[in-house]
Amino acid sequence: MDCVSCREIIQRHIDCELDDGQVVEFQKHLSFCADCAAELQGLAAAHGVLQATREVTVDVPPGFADRIMAAVESQPEPSTFERALATATGGVLPGRVPRRIRYYGYYGLALVAVAIGLQHKYGHRAGEDEVRA
Repeated sequence: MDCVSCREIIQRHIDCELDDGQVVEFQKHLSFCADCAAELQGLAAAHGVLQATREVTVDVPPGFADRIMAAVESQPEPSTFERALATATGGVLPGRVPRRIRYYGYYGLALVAVAIGLQHKYGHRAGEDEVRA
Protein backbone atom coordinates (compact mmCIF):
# COMPACT_ATOMS: atom_id res chain seq x y z
CA MET A 1 0.00 0.00 0.00
CA ASP A 2 1.29 3.46 -0.86
CA CYS A 3 0.55 6.78 0.87
CA VAL A 4 -2.15 7.80 -1.63
CA SER A 5 -4.06 4.55 -1.08
CA CYS A 6 -3.58 4.76 2.67
CA ARG A 7 -4.88 8.31 2.88
CA GLU A 8 -7.93 7.41 0.80
CA ILE A 9 -9.05 4.84 3.39
CA ILE A 10 -8.07 6.53 6.65
CA GLN A 11 -11.62 7.75 7.32
CA ARG A 12 -13.01 4.31 6.49
CA HIS A 13 -10.58 2.84 9.01
CA ILE A 14 -11.69 5.32 11.69
CA ASP A 15 -15.31 4.38 10.95
CA CYS A 16 -14.45 0.63 11.17
CA GLU A 17 -15.52 0.02 7.57
CA LEU A 18 -12.46 -1.96 6.38
CA ASP A 19 -12.33 -5.73 6.04
CA ASP A 20 -9.62 -7.70 7.85
CA GLY A 21 -7.28 -7.80 4.85
CA GLN A 22 -7.51 -4.05 4.36
CA VAL A 23 -6.82 -3.45 8.06
CA VAL A 24 -3.68 -5.62 7.89
CA GLU A 25 -2.37 -3.75 4.82
CA PHE A 26 -3.28 -0.40 6.39
CA GLN A 27 -1.49 -1.18 9.65
CA LYS A 28 1.53 -2.53 7.78
CA HIS A 29 1.83 0.78 5.93
CA LEU A 30 1.43 2.79 9.16
CA SER A 31 4.23 0.79 10.78
CA PHE A 32 6.81 2.42 8.49
CA CYS A 33 5.13 5.67 7.35
CA ALA A 34 5.20 8.37 10.02
CA ASP A 35 3.31 10.87 7.81
CA CYS A 36 0.28 8.61 7.36
CA ALA A 37 0.39 7.60 11.03
CA ALA A 38 0.35 11.27 12.04
CA GLU A 39 -2.55 11.97 9.69
CA LEU A 40 -4.50 9.06 11.19
CA GLN A 41 -3.80 10.38 14.69
CA GLY A 42 -5.04 13.88 13.80
CA LEU A 43 -8.21 12.66 12.10
CA ALA A 44 -8.92 10.18 14.89
CA ALA A 45 -8.59 12.97 17.47
CA ALA A 46 -11.00 15.18 15.52
CA HIS A 47 -13.36 12.24 15.15
CA GLY A 48 -13.23 11.70 18.93
CA VAL A 49 -14.15 15.32 19.59
CA LEU A 50 -17.07 15.07 17.20
CA GLN A 51 -18.22 11.80 18.79
CA ALA A 52 -18.14 13.47 22.21
CA THR A 53 -20.52 16.16 21.01
CA ARG A 54 -23.11 13.79 19.50
CA GLU A 55 -25.61 14.48 22.26
CA VAL A 56 -25.48 18.24 21.78
CA THR A 57 -28.26 19.71 19.71
CA VAL A 58 -27.40 22.76 17.69
CA ASP A 59 -29.74 25.17 15.99
CA VAL A 60 -28.07 26.27 12.78
CA PRO A 61 -29.28 28.98 10.43
CA PRO A 62 -31.75 27.88 7.76
CA GLY A 63 -30.00 26.64 4.64
CA PHE A 64 -26.63 26.15 6.37
CA ALA A 65 -26.23 22.51 5.30
CA ASP A 66 -27.38 23.31 1.76
CA ARG A 67 -24.77 26.07 1.45
CA ILE A 68 -22.01 23.78 2.69
CA MET A 69 -23.01 20.95 0.37
CA ALA A 70 -23.27 23.33 -2.59
CA ALA A 71 -19.74 24.56 -1.91
CA VAL A 72 -18.41 21.00 -1.71
CA GLU A 73 -20.25 19.88 -4.85
CA SER A 74 -19.09 22.93 -6.82
CA GLN A 75 -15.53 21.60 -6.87
CA PRO A 76 -14.93 20.11 -10.34
CA GLU A 77 -13.76 16.53 -10.78
CA PRO A 78 -10.09 16.25 -11.72
CA SER A 79 -9.22 15.29 -15.30
CA THR A 80 -7.41 12.05 -16.14
CA PHE A 81 -4.20 14.04 -16.56
CA GLU A 82 -4.65 15.68 -13.15
CA ARG A 83 -5.25 12.29 -11.53
CA ALA A 84 -2.11 10.86 -13.12
CA LEU A 85 -0.13 13.90 -12.02
CA ALA A 86 -1.54 13.59 -8.51
CA THR A 87 -0.44 9.95 -8.36
CA ALA A 88 3.05 10.96 -9.46
CA THR A 89 3.27 13.82 -6.93
CA GLY A 90 1.87 12.02 -3.90
CA GLY A 91 -1.79 12.90 -4.26
CA VAL A 92 -1.68 16.69 -4.61
CA LEU A 93 -3.45 18.12 -7.64
CA PRO A 94 -2.04 21.35 -9.07
CA GLY A 95 -4.07 24.36 -7.93
CA ARG A 96 -6.08 22.30 -5.45
CA VAL A 97 -6.06 21.85 -1.72
CA PRO A 98 -4.62 18.46 -0.68
CA ARG A 99 -7.28 15.97 0.43
CA ARG A 100 -5.99 15.73 4.01
CA ILE A 101 -6.12 19.51 4.37
CA ARG A 102 -9.70 19.50 3.06
CA TYR A 103 -10.61 16.81 5.63
CA TYR A 104 -9.14 18.92 8.43
CA GLY A 105 -11.09 21.86 7.04
CA TYR A 106 -14.35 19.89 7.07
CA TYR A 107 -13.74 18.71 10.64
CA GLY A 108 -12.81 22.26 11.62
CA LEU A 109 -15.99 23.59 10.07
CA ALA A 110 -18.03 21.02 11.96
CA LEU A 111 -16.28 21.92 15.22
CA VAL A 112 -16.94 25.63 14.63
CA ALA A 113 -20.63 24.89 14.01
CA VAL A 114 -20.80 22.90 17.26
CA ALA A 115 -18.99 25.66 19.17
CA ILE A 116 -21.37 28.30 17.82
CA GLY A 117 -24.31 26.15 18.82
CA LEU A 118 -22.94 25.60 22.30
CA GLN A 119 -22.22 29.30 22.71
CA HIS A 120 -25.72 30.10 21.57
CA LYS A 121 -27.33 27.53 23.85
CA TYR A 122 -25.19 27.76 27.00
CA GLY A 123 -23.00 30.82 26.67
CA HIS A 124 -23.58 34.45 27.32
CA ARG A 125 -22.51 37.47 25.36
CA ALA A 126 -19.48 39.41 26.47
CA GLY A 127 -20.48 42.40 28.53
CA GLU A 128 -23.77 41.03 29.88
CA ASP A 129 -22.27 40.66 33.36
CA GLU A 130 -21.14 44.28 33.39
CA VAL A 131 -24.59 45.49 32.33
CA ARG A 132 -26.32 43.56 35.11
CA ALA A 133 -23.86 44.69 37.82
